[in-house]
Amino acid sequence: MMKKRRYGHIVHMPLIPSMPRRTPCSVIKAILFTAIILGLVFSAALTIKLTGMRDTLALGGSLPSDGNRIDASGDDRLFSDSVIDPRLILGAEMPVIYGIDTDGTETGETEHDEAPQPQSDIYFDVLPDDIKMEILDFNNDAPKSFSIGAEGPQILIYHTHTLEAYRQIDGQEYVEAGSWRTEDHDSSVVAVGEALKTALESYGYTVLHDTTNHEPPSLKTAYSRSLETMEKYAKEYPTLQMFIDVHRDAYNDVEAGRKDYVTVNGEECARMMFVVGTGEKYDVKPNYESNYKLALAVTNELEKIKKGFTRPIRVKTGRYNQQVSDMCLLIEVGHNANSLEQAKNAAKYAALAISRVVDIGN
Repeated sequence: MMKKRRYGHIVHMPLIPSMPRRTPCSVIKAILFTAIILGLVFSAALTIKLTGMRDTLALGGSLPSDGNRIDASGDDRLFSDSVIDPRLILGAEMPVIYGIDTDGTETGETEHDEAPQPQSDIYFDVLPDDIKMEILDFNNDAPKSFSIGAEGPQILIYHTHTLEAYRQIDGQEYVEAGSWRTEDHDSSVVAVGEALKTALESYGYTVLHDTTNHEPPSLKTAYSRSLETMEKYAKEYPTLQMFIDVHRDAYNDVEAGRKDYVTVNGEECARMMFVVGTGEKYDVKPNYESNYKLALAVTNELEKIKKGFTRPIRVKTGRYNQQVSDMCLLIEVGHNANSLEQAKNAAKYAALAISRVVDIGN
């Protein structure tokens, strides 16, 4: 005990003040508070890491928001089960990683409710944290060298969603086989693949272009049939090393989407995006490090040609047949609000970017 004078009187004070009893409720609050603090610290760490990547990844710049875009590479319930409210992300104006809950099935184009997408540097599906961090670290690695042999066909272009088509243009109408789809190869994404082939050949590559319709009997199983096509060509042409699956993306608001293009050397060009699959739910997984670094290198070259030419690379849990080679690209060339001419113009610059990344004969 100690003595202390208070208002002229001496009172006795305990040496150790008595501690208030903690109720179960206060303990729970303390645990929750600690969890929130740890979560904020983890989020801040990821934000700092992504901010450091900003100069090496493609950004959309001042172009129209991608909020109306629908991912046509497979079935995504965009933001339906997001672990972070995208409105909070947009309000904070920070680059972030967001989650999308998927079932791993590689399905076809599906309509989605409109939802805003954050202006972030990279889009992730729900992936294990170690894979997320590993992919983020890829951006800090020295650029990977890519080369293909000088003999025989080196590149195969094909289309998992062969009937994808673009906005109808007066005087260039096509017969529809569904919304923004046609069996007319001259009016579909097949024509974009042919433009890409011609441009790649001008840079010295030997390119094959397969136009098989992989969609029947169901769009949801198209990837299984395009895989058979890839394996058939790989067996017939062992010199093939690079596989490019050419798609077109989709846009909910077609009128708004008409403004979504860039102008390069006086030509209107559709914007492009690469999709990389990690194959989380498959026994045989793709070499997503190599495929990602290839997509990143081509994206960066396109951004050098014109800032805003690309959307951020999308990393997904699907596989997209990218296990066939460590040089696989899935490229979305524009969307249904673009014109076919804009998509074909973009394909020429995709070939130029690839020619700056992939050497021949080294």
